[in-house]
Amino acid sequence: MPHHHNPNQNRLLSALLPEELQQLLPHLQVIHLKAGEQLAESGERMSHVFFPIDSAISLFYRLENGESAGVAVVGNEGMFSVAQVLGGAALPYWATVETSGHVFQIEVERLGEMLQRLHSLSHTLLLYAQASLTQVSQTVVCEKHHSLPQQLCQHLLLINDKSLSNDFRLTHEAIANMLGVRRESVTEAAGELRDKGLIDYNRGHIKVLNRAKLEKLCCECYSVVQQEFERLLGDSRR
Repeated sequence: MPHHHNPNQNRLLSALLPEELQQLLPHLQVIHLKAGEQLAESGERMSHVFFPIDSAISLFYRLENGESAGVAVVGNEGMFSVAQVLGGAALPYWATVETSGHVFQIEVERLGEMLQRLHSLSHTLLLYAQASLTQVSQTVVCEKHHSLPQQLCQHLLLINDKSLSNDFRLTHEAIANMLGVRRESVTEAAGELRDKGLIDYNRGHIKVLNRAKLEKLCCECYSVVQQEFERLLGDSRR
């Protein structure tokens, strides 16, 4: 493939049998997504699915009063959207790009055809769907039982994982939208983390300075989700 991105940078693609991955590679195209770009509206049938490399895609549910609630963040541990190829056709969520980066793109119809004959691909996507349920469920638990600083730590760790870098572009407004809080509240919580030397930020860029301490301040939700993905799909750090 004429680019420097490696399919193994996405956990689902790296979990495939080598011979099956080779059959999939000619149909994958690398594209760049910009932060704020809307990928799908609620109930929309998409023509392509995306396997993120170093970008993050946020899923939201829009309420009848027009407000939105963050549901999940998809990065290089998964794909958007698994519903497109497992029979659901669409999700009741809208999706936007939270952090700019690259993804592998493939046509829905092409991936659907390959699912019929590539056993490890079908099995891997089913495991991913199961792991995703844990992430969505844990999001509900976190919002109800954990403080904003804990939720912020968890979100920063998730984006850190998905961006493949300790320095990534992420605005306080984007975080506030995902966590369902005021931007000023995020700025205050982020300021406390900066004062403790855990992160630094400037003009929409955040840099993780001390990940170990960030993990200690985080609630258990981050590790619960990580452990479930590792149990089902293998250790992403290998």
